[in-house]
Amino acid sequence: MNDYRERLIDFTCRLIRTPSPSGREKEAALLIAAEMKKLGYPEVLIDDKFNVTGVIEGAKPGKNLMLNGHIDHAATGNMENPYSGDIMDGSRFGSEGAVIYGRGACDMKAAVAAMVYAGAVLQKERSKISGNVYVTCVTLEEQARGEGIKHLLDHSGLHFDAAVSGEATDMEVHLGHRGKFEYLIRVHGKTSHASNPARGVNAIFSMNKLLTEIETVYAKSLAGHEFLGLSTVTVIDILSSPGRLTPVVPDYCEIVMDRRYLPGEDSGLVDKEIEEMFDRIKAVYPQFSAEYEQIKDFPVLYCPPEEPVARAAAGAVEEVLHKTPRYKAWKFGVDGAFIAQRGIPCVGFGPGNEHYAHTPEDHVRVDDVYNSAGVYCQIARRFSGSAGKSEDAAL
Repeated sequence: MNDYRERLIDFTCRLIRTPSPSGREKEAALLIAAEMKKLGYPEVLIDDKFNVTGVIEGAKPGKNLMLNGHIDHAATGNMENPYSGDIMDGSRFGSEGAVIYGRGACDMKAAVAAMVYAGAVLQKERSKISGNVYVTCVTLEEQARGEGIKHLLDHSGLHFDAAVSGEATDMEVHLGHRGKFEYLIRVHGKTSHASNPARGVNAIFSMNKLLTEIETVYAKSLAGHEFLGLSTVTVIDILSSPGRLTPVVPDYCEIVMDRRYLPGEDSGLVDKEIEEMFDRIKAVYPQFSAEYEQIKDFPVLYCPPEEPVARAAAGAVEEVLHKTPRYKAWKFGVDGAFIAQRGIPCVGFGPGNEHYAHTPEDHVRVDDVYNSAGVYCQIARRFSGSAGKSEDAAL
C-alpha cells in the first residue's frame, strides 16, 4: 500500500523530533497513541510507565504475535541537531540513497514507526488473520534493565506466543545476542607508608596479577556459538583507595568485569571460573585476597532458526526484499532477551545498522523504513497462516 509511504516517513521524522530520553517518554508515547488511533487501531493502551500497546484482533483464534520496540533513546552527547529528523543524502554516512537523521533514528524510532504502520495494514486485513497482533512500544530500554518491557509483560494481562524485536539488524534476521554479566571484584591488601612499601601489601599490585590472569589466560579459554559468536571478558572500570592525597600504599582495589555469555552458560559457571582464577593466583602469591559479587545480568537471547517466528521472519525477508535471508546476531543487548526469558520466542528484524546506535551519525535509510513495515506485515501474515502470494507481500 504505497499510499502509506509518505505518511510513514513523516511520522518517523516527527517521532525523532520528539525528545524521549529514558524516563521522559510521555510526549513520544502520546504521539504514538494518537497516530495509532488516527490509523484505525480499535484499541490503544497506555500504562503507568507510558508503554503503548496497539491491539489488532484477528477474526479467528490463533497464536498471538508481539511486534516490539522501545521509544526512549540514548543521550545526545555532541550530536549536531539531534532532534532535526531531517531527510538528507546518506552518502555523508556511507549509506546509499536518502536517510532520516536524528537521535534514535536507528535505535529505534524508525522501527517503531514501521511497526505502527504495519499494524494499521494488518487491522484492515484482520478478517484473514488468526490470533492477535500487539504492537508494543515500550519505555526505559536504554537503562539496560528491561524495566519497561517487564512492566508490560507483568501487568498488561496480555498473552504472547512469539515476538519480533525491531532493533536495528540492517534488514537481516537476527537470532539473538550474548548475555552480559557484570562482576564487582575487590582485592584487599595492607596499608603502609609509601616510603616503606615493603611493610604493606599493595592492592593495586595484587589486582594487576588478577588483570594479567584475565587477559592472558581466562579470555583465551572461552567458548563460541554458531550464531552469537565468542564469549568474551574485559574490564570496564577500576578504583583504588585510600587514594593519592596521602603517601600510602593502597589496601583496596576494585574492578568491574564484563563477561559476555552464551546459551548453556550461567552465573554458576562464571562464579566457578572466577574462583579458579583466585586459586591459581593464591598458589603463587599466598597474600592475594579477593572477593566478588555479581552486579548485573542482562540475559542471553537466542531464537532457534526452526522456531515458527524465525521461519516467518526469514520467509518475509525473502518475499518482501527479494533476497536470501541471513541469520546473524546483535553485538548489543535488546529487550527481546527479557521477552525470551518469559518463554516467548523472539526473533529480530529492523531497519538501521547497530554500528550507528548512540553515535553522532545516527540515521536510517528511508527505503528501509518503508520496506521494514512490509516485512513486519508479512511476518504477521506468515505467523498467523494467512500469507498470500509473493506479489501481495509488500506493505
